[in-house]
Amino acid sequence: MNSFATAYLPFDTVWKMRIDHPYSLFVREGSILWSCGQCPLDNQGNVLHPGDLLRQAQAVAGFIRRFLGDMQSQASSIGRLVVYYVKTAPGDANRLSDLFRREFGRSVQIMPVAVPHFYYEGMLIEVDVFASDEKVGDTRFVDEESGLTLEVSDAGPFVWATVSSSSTLGQNIGLRLNRLLALANLSRETLLAEQWFLPIGCDISDAGLSVDQCPALQNAVRVCDVDADVRAELTFAKAPVFVGRRTATTLDGDHLSISLRMAGDHFHMAAIDASPDRGLVEQTASIMKAVETVFADTGLSFRDVRKATTYYIAGSSADDLHDNMSVRNRYYERPGPASTGLPVEALLVPGAEISISLFGVMPRHGR
Repeated sequence: MNSFATAYLPFDTVWKMRIDHPYSLFVREGSILWSCGQCPLDNQGNVLHPGDLLRQAQAVAGFIRRFLGDMQSQASSIGRLVVYYVKTAPGDANRLSDLFRREFGRSVQIMPVAVPHFYYEGMLIEVDVFASDEKVGDTRFVDEESGLTLEVSDAGPFVWATVSSSSTLGQNIGLRLNRLLALANLSRETLLAEQWFLPIGCDISDAGLSVDQCPALQNAVRVCDVDADVRAELTFAKAPVFVGRRTATTLDGDHLSISLRMAGDHFHMAAIDASPDRGLVEQTASIMKAVETVFADTGLSFRDVRKATTYYIAGSSADDLHDNMSVRNRYYERPGPASTGLPVEALLVPGAEISISLFGVMPRHGR
């Protein structure tokens, strides 16, 4: 396959959401594949096995295998699964990790993230898939004193890394993680994207790896399991990383911040609005408008986005998802990116109710 080939798996051919949307189930760009959140839904949008976490996880594993086949890829290409779930009992995270490793092998990075609820009654799980046909193995690095673990997988143009640490390590995570990154021949100068997941009561304000002015604090959410480990998903580029001219720019009275990093054929943008005078929908609108402006200034567009991830604070009704989703939808055209929207316990930036992460490809003439 041409390294620049783009393919989309349409959403509506399999599932029906309860709101019109311009997104794709899977998107392929060359050897890299991203998914939307894989849900335990039937083709009418009804929840499968309501209230049964492990049966839903098994159903989602089946969907992942099926859709990878539809994209001319294999389960062995999976590098990372981010498993969002509602905790139903102690040990759920370990049970889910074991289930997905049985399904897809030990070389897959499994990252369980507890969320407060989902938007459809009885739904307990949603899984993001990151895959590469150029994936090479998975290597673990462990800090023997603290147990902090770094898993690293070569994905072709990227290196995917996953961090896991006891929350008791707190502010010491940054120093120990940097040591493991050095062992893995990874450098913060090549970091393209980072997302942290912290249990309530744990802060790691100095652990951000970004070389620009956007620390981990702005790319972190609270998980619902107070006993959970600190976790992070990191993406390192093999090409040099350049910081956009408006990276970490504060707009609109110091409440809105955007980080843009570019490397080779790819970019990552993270945006957050912490205005106390705007609610969820208003913050969503201000972020999308600001992203549109930064895109225009840098020659990018929403057509270049391949994966969008949104974390927000809201109730458990479908309307809470649909209200902010409808704002985001207006900026995309079919076939759109793979998109995942997750309610979370909290964002770490005071006043923020939503953060948006966009991963995409640099525009090419004639595409």
